[in-house]
Amino acid sequence: MSNKIIKSGGLTTSYLEAGTAGKQPIVLVHDGAFGASGEISWGRFIPHVADDYHVFAPDLLGWGGSDKVVFFDRAPYAPRVAQLRDFCDQLGISHAIFMGVSFGASVLLRWATEADSPPPASLVVAVNGTGGPMRKPEGLQALANFDPPTPEAMTELMLWLVDEHPGLDEHVAARFVAAMKPGHWEAMMAIRVRNPEASPLPQDTFLEDLGRVTTPIAFVEGTRDKLLEPGWSAVLQEKTPGSVAVSIDAQHEPNIDNPAALAEVLRTLVSK
Repeated sequence: MSNKIIKSGGLTTSYLEAGTAGKQPIVLVHDGAFGASGEISWGRFIPHVADDYHVFAPDLLGWGGSDKVVFFDRAPYAPRVAQLRDFCDQLGISHAIFMGVSFGASVLLRWATEADSPPPASLVVAVNGTGGPMRKPEGLQALANFDPPTPEAMTELMLWLVDEHPGLDEHVAARFVAAMKPGHWEAMMAIRVRNPEASPLPQDTFLEDLGRVTTPIAFVEGTRDKLLEPGWSAVLQEKTPGSVAVSIDAQHEPNIDNPAALAEVLRTLVSK
């Protein structure tokens, strides 16, 4: 595995490259919790797919080694969709599997609804990411509970996402270090700033837009997820032409606490 950077539009994107060159590319998009990155979120998963794929795991804007920027005039998905589109263009990724978890999955689903420029995907796998709706309020509150940022708060946050497992302490420690990088905590907290006198945001049409998706989509639902409403995958499957919905015995991020099982889900989906 190697860490690299590219620049697009004056902004830096850091990414992890691994796996087998010449194999089908797979782009892994990380979660949106404090301290996430391509390596931290997918590091335990990548060895399970490295023999079969050329792996790319970018850090979304605001996370990891990518630039810590905040856009106040658009939804948080839009600049990351643009970032991923430019990332693929620059690296010549023209036909790949895209797999995202949580916020990363939501970014991919939003991208898939763009009729003019959908992801160059043979398959998009959305692991416990709904595109925004059907999130539990108590889960949203728990993920925001990182003020002040302490190792103890990071542990509490992670236990909303994963089961206790060997290596959890090391994962928490790595997340905490990443969360304390200059600008990351500030970028995460800044999205809460709202002008009380501003006009309401336009109505979100995401659920309706799923009806025009032509990219193959697989929704993967953790049966013990604490953050999303049960059955969300079936709801989105019904709205998305040609999609499939499968379940996995997991909480929110099996890529961290049960990567072998998630890799098996991927192999099953690809073989269909």
